[in-house]
Amino acid sequence: MENASKALIIAGAILISILLISVGIMVMNSTDEVTGGMQQQMDSTAIQTFNSQFSNYIGTQSASVARSLCSTVIANNATSSHQVTVNGKATSAEISAESAALDTKNNYLINIIDNDNDGYYDTITITLQGSGTGTGTGAGTGTGTGTGTGTGTGNATRTTGTGTGTGNSNTGNN
Repeated sequence: MENASKALIIAGAILISILLISVGIMVMNSTDEVTGGMQQQMDSTAIQTFNSQFSNYIGTQSASVARSLCSTVIANNATSSHQVTVNGKATSAEISAESAALDTKNNYLINIIDNDNDGYYDTITITLQGSGTGTGTGAGTGTGTGTGTGTGTGNATRTTGTGTGTGNSNTGNN
């Protein structure tokens, strides 16, 4: 009888241990979901912070703004694991050469994209914004009428205006 009661106590202890292990696993799984969500949010924030240093340059910009972008890329590439290319150039010397080639008399179209779909910008293209001159001709017609009145005594003349406006009245000597 003594052995049977000891066996029941041991079996109860094993069941309680299995129950505690199961509860521990459930807690760990729920913690992993929260931690995973937080990690994903932190990754998203890191991507937005990284991309924001380049986003302001998108669109048509002057040469000085495009040069500033090149300087930002050079500084980023020196310190970040996410490397950015400018017109296919990756080294600081190549990007500096691209920057030096920008003519201050022109505007440039800047496009920035994520080629490898990791969320981080990695490719910048700077292209000369199209410029040119054009000529055109035009013709137009218009009509208008105008009248004028005048009074006077003696030798008075009155004129009537034509075109747009009003006529003037001239009076002579009395």
